[in-house]
Amino acid sequence: MKASLLSLLSLPFIALSAHAEGGYTNHAGNVVAGWPVKLTATQVTLAERATPTARWGHRALPPATDQLPTATYPLSIFPEAERRRIAADFGQPRVPVAVRRAIAGAEKAMARSRKRAEKGLCTKEESDAFCAKSEAALKSYLDKQVESGAITPAERTALGW
Repeated sequence: MKASLLSLLSLPFIALSAHAEGGYTNHAGNVVAGWPVKLTATQVTLAERATPTARWGHRALPPATDQLPTATYPLSIFPEAERRRIAADFGQPRVPVAVRRAIAGAEKAMARSRKRAEKGLCTKEESDAFCAKSEAALKSYLDKQVESGAITPAERTALGW
């Protein structure tokens, strides 16, 4: 009983640890380890032992980047979901146009409200209340987009909202 329970518990841990260490699964089901340090339309360069940071939701490398071993892979070896995760980890999330428009619209509306408060066309409290409502609405919208599968959790994190 203990052995079977232990083996069941270790399987999800192994799968999660591959993603936690910067691994990406290719079409063959093999994990390709590393963090993206260069991304083009057709290739990704992954570095070993890169350390994750919280800056804009993407991964950054330690100061001695040029001394880390890297490997370049064609993006075609990864399924679309992994390509999107790679782009998000690199800091360039590939999200649908509608999501980008919603973010841009909310940011413009909040900037406009702050500008109105600066000019005295509304009070600072009214502007702050509007911005708080807009931010909450945008976060709710993005959460729904993640639930529906339109964007991935990694893309949501990389967007910074």
